[in-house]
Amino acid sequence: MTKPRRAWRRLPEAALLVALTGCLPAAVTDRGREVAWLYDLFFVAAAIVFVFVAALIGWSVVRYRGAPGRDVALPEPVHGNLRLEIMWWALPTALVVLLIGFTWVVLAQVDAREEEPSLTIEVEGFQWGWRFTYEEADVVVSGTAADPPTLTLPTERTIAFVITSTDVVHSFSIPAFLIKRDALPTRKNRFDVVIELAGTYGGQCGEFCGLLHARQLFEIKAVPGDEFDTWLASQARTEP
Repeated sequence: MTKPRRAWRRLPEAALLVALTGCLPAAVTDRGREVAWLYDLFFVAAAIVFVFVAALIGWSVVRYRGAPGRDVALPEPVHGNLRLEIMWWALPTALVVLLIGFTWVVLAQVDAREEEPSLTIEVEGFQWGWRFTYEEADVVVSGTAADPPTLTLPTERTIAFVITSTDVVHSFSIPAFLIKRDALPTRKNRFDVVIELAGTYGGQCGEFCGLLHARQLFEIKAVPGDEFDTWLASQARTEP
């Protein structure tokens, strides 16, 4: 009969699970999935390097540890080992080049723009609130720190956010999208995204912009396309 596995032996597995699942919110957009994949890749690469270095340090401590009444046996120094020098230069360099290459590819995917997005939202940040304009329908939703706005959007459609500011530098940040863009008074930033999961997602200003920065919030309500069309038509009819 085998002994039951002790709980403490599961600690490394639990720690790894927490680290992998707790670093980022679950992505709800197509671009967010790409960013999450890149984060996971960097985490795994960092974990491998950490384990390798920690193992070498641990082995050195155990192998060359001192003890009372015993001389410490120091390792023989190595001089002029070309193969070893090439290896410890080539391996880190290859890892860095690999990570740069994957980052390049993912950033290109995240920054890709559709020529004809299904919906264009003009985003204006101001102290301390947001104004959203549905370009095609000429519908405006706005709010302040005292009454944050709710932006209703469709799922499974390409949405283009065109972002600017009317005063100081803000940052349009949606944690569940795993993306943010600066809102600048002198230029327009844009990113396209497809929301894959219906739900309500919090947004905020991600750049300190003054006294009420922490309260410069907004909310995104993602709904199925037909429900969004009905909502947008009702908003257009109520416009003065």
